[in-house]
Amino acid sequence: MIVSLPKDWVNSNGLKKGDVVGLEELASGDLRLSPLQDSAMKQSITLDCCANKTGLVDLMIGSYLSGADVIKITCETPISRETRGNVRDFLRDTRGMEIEHDDDKEIRIISILNPSELKLQVSINRMYLLISSLVSDALAVIEGEEVELLSDIDDRERQIDARRLLLERQVAASLQMPSVEKRLSVDRFTAMEHANIARVLERMGDHATRLAFLVREHSKVLKIGVDELPLNAIPKWAKELKTIVHNMYTKDITLIHSAKLELAKIRNDVEGAESDLWTGRGSAERLLCEFRISESIRRLCAYSVNFAEALLNMLMHDRLEKV
Repeated sequence: MIVSLPKDWVNSNGLKKGDVVGLEELASGDLRLSPLQDSAMKQSITLDCCANKTGLVDLMIGSYLSGADVIKITCETPISRETRGNVRDFLRDTRGMEIEHDDDKEIRIISILNPSELKLQVSINRMYLLISSLVSDALAVIEGEEVELLSDIDDRERQIDARRLLLERQVAASLQMPSVEKRLSVDRFTAMEHANIARVLERMGDHATRLAFLVREHSKVLKIGVDELPLNAIPKWAKELKTIVHNMYTKDITLIHSAKLELAKIRNDVEGAESDLWTGRGSAERLLCEFRISESIRRLCAYSVNFAEALLNMLMHDRLEKV
């Protein structure tokens, strides 16, 4: 079999007679042709911290998500303590990045994690477990456990955010490199749906964190019974969310759809009960706190519905057949 290559493509990639090119099979079964040298090249970016004194962390995060293997932080003058603090924040909030070189005028950060080594579901599972633990611990404190159970809220929130960033970096790599796409066993649609699920879980993490903080700071004044709305919705939410996550592997569409409908019902029940909070007597501080707790539980249910919908979309895509 002979394949003719477009002349413009050959010239733009600097190829000549006798050069070797790469041919890779995608998860979809399509073949992708690429200059072989590109597959071995690392992607690097240089950030001038003197010219970008504000927003440096955002630029580093953007570089990380874009798939940079090397991030160089440079300055004509000695790098400030503030910039070094920004670098520490970046390393804390990401996964698989380490400092390779550090002197007065340059900090070089490199990736030590191959994006294809960790399945996308691993990060999804980790985010789910962290969210579930925050919510269950908050409920346990309301039921009488020591408030120290919620002493590490910030750390758990950072772990949730870091997992989302890692997954989006992997998705970006899979879209750019067929070899990563194949080893992760995803196509472009499936990869993007994993990214959507990770963003939904991050929003759930925000509300789980908010709920945990509210409970930690106001547990002594709360008057909501654990056997009434909105608190009695938490075990129901946890049960249905567990069903959805479990069926990312078993792919039982009927169970996922049933869980989605149940979560929508729980969300509506919580929303309906919120108006009753303001009819009773109590301090404004307590009522506002209880309303915010109810709102976070309601949004946890709403985002879980979004999770189920994204998963259903992904499973339907897997069932497509060529005709």
